[in-house]
Amino acid sequence: MSTPPVSDTPHQLPEFPPGVSTEPPVKPSAGKKVKKVLGIVLVAVVAFIAFGFYIHDDPSIAEAGNCVHNSGSSDKPKVAIVDCGAADAEFKVVKVVHNTSDTKTCEAVEEAEAAYLEESSDPFVLCLAKNH
Repeated sequence: MSTPPVSDTPHQLPEFPPGVSTEPPVKPSAGKKVKKVLGIVLVAVVAFIAFGFYIHDDPSIAEAGNCVHNSGSSDKPKVAIVDCGAADAEFKVVKVVHNTSDTKTCEAVEEAEAAYLEESSDPFVLCLAKNH
């Protein structure tokens, strides 16, 4: 067996362009991962609370027994759910009729004195009685 010849020149590592690191990438620490997850959770919770606050008085979530106030006019109503004990709680919802634009559906409801129509992609009618 013969031994391979030994070179007189030392081996040199390849040169990298400036700015390129020869160090292996550093993995993020567990603390940084936890902070990132907590940040995402915090943003989700804040968004959920903000969304709930935004729609809490929206008539589209009204149910029989809720009270409402019209801050608009009879021609252009702006109805919002309010506490039934509030001074501005004018009407009580006695029936909700989904998927209709026909306010005459409230004529068959004995206690109903008025109707509110919400025309949208999912129209509905609130049959309303005076809140005593």
